[in-house]
Amino acid sequence: MPPSYQLQVITPQGAAYTGEAVHSLVPAEDGWVGILAHHAPYVTSSPGGRFEVREKDGREKKFKVGLGFFEMVKNQATFLTQSFSIEDRPVP
Repeated sequence: MPPSYQLQVITPQGAAYTGEAVHSLVPAEDGWVGILAHHAPYVTSSPGGRFEVREKDGREKKFKVGLGFFEMVKNQATFLTQSFSIEDRPVP
């Protein structure tokens, strides 16, 4: 089983998503950033958009996030944003 890390998406209303991820595709200022466990410390702003997560159990989740900030430190990833919604359709 691939190594995993803790991921949270936090909005002003509280934690919108909390899970154990093995990979996430994060919308970043200069494009997309793929995040795996044990990623080097990383901070970026985000214009928002599609946010994809592959969880430890193999399930894939697709979200839409608003403008925000992403941080990865010591296998703890946090995305702070104003808005969050679950994608209910496949994303190309």
